[in-house]
Amino acid sequence: MSTRSNIAIEDPKTKKVKVIYVHSDGYPYGVGKCLVDSYNHYDLAKQLFTEGDASYLGDTFGECSFYGRDWDRKEEKARTYRDEWMYMHNMTGDFMIEYIYLFKDNRWHVSTSKYVPESALKNSYSSVSYWTKFEPVIMNKEYIKYKDKHEKHAEVKMISQIGKALSGAGFADDDVVMQGGSAKKTN
Repeated sequence: MSTRSNIAIEDPKTKKVKVIYVHSDGYPYGVGKCLVDSYNHYDLAKQLFTEGDASYLGDTFGECSFYGRDWDRKEEKARTYRDEWMYMHNMTGDFMIEYIYLFKDNRWHVSTSKYVPESALKNSYSSVSYWTKFEPVIMNKEYIKYKDKHEKHAEVKMISQIGKALSGAGFADDDVVMQGGSAKKTN
């Protein structure tokens, strides 16, 4: 129900790559636009990797929703890889992440997950997924097409509305957990 993404940063000296997961609004005109508009400098970008995985990104570090800091979850910290190649090799076959953002060479880049169904492959029993080469976010076709129509945290808002609807929908004594919090069913 969310557009999942990973964001990564390359250390300019060692070329090591740190990575965190971002659950919502991962498309180029969501997370991509937020990164370009608000974290387009190495020191600002580096700050995002101090709290581990995030539910969503905000225009400021304080507006971001990190699982460990804001949800009191025991979450993994940023993962570190030897370099970009090793990280992308590790992502082979991961079709749950739709976009990967990488800060390197003083700007944000994006790689998009692509999928080729088995029906498009002759004599095949399986599908193929792969990652495109990184391109600057500001050159990405989706970013260019929708950047002026961006609604901040669109998926987060949608999910919270579903949670509110479910909390009063007669689910016995169940608690409904939603993005950013939970709603206790009322009798």
